[in-house]
Amino acid sequence: MSSPSRLAALQADVDLFAGATTSTRLEALPGWGSLAVLLVILHCETKHGLTVTSAQVRACATVGDLLSLIPETP
Repeated sequence: MSSPSRLAALQADVDLFAGATTSTRLEALPGWGSLAVLLVILHCETKHGLTVTSAQVRACATVGDLLSLIPETP
């Protein structure tokens, strides 16, 4: 899955990311907080079969950083 596809999938699952780009800073998103972190973890588990920790998500500064947690697939 390419970066634009990964972003579109995240936006479809988590309304918080509607209109965000890869350079959008997470702290600038209205509503970014512990619930959003949980939603990202849930997205990674259900859509991509990945186990991601809250520490990994909280270490991300931008949406692009979040997307880097999800490996690209063909």
